[in-house]
Amino acid sequence: MATVFLVMATASGFRSDERKPLPLRAFEDRAQAEEWQNMLFDYHLSPPEMPLEEGREIWSAYKAQVKEWERRHPAGTEASQYQHFGVYEVPVGL
Repeated sequence: MATVFLVMATASGFRSDERKPLPLRAFEDRAQAEEWQNMLFDYHLSPPEMPLEEGREIWSAYKAQVKEWERRHPAGTEASQYQHFGVYEVPVGL
């Protein structure tokens, strides 16, 4: 039976019950799926740094940086709200 390897986003923590798993992309090869999964992990290691200072301008600039970071997310803006990315083997043609 043929299979594909599906990269899914899942949430955890405070609002994980509200966020259902999000299918992101399917690959024919597990190695390709894992490579893309690692790219997503790497992207999540470098969000905009939260400011330590007070002030409306500083926080407005930070919020703009976060919106841009979310917009450029390799899996899309919605996926930027998730914390976990997994690879799942899915049979095709049942």
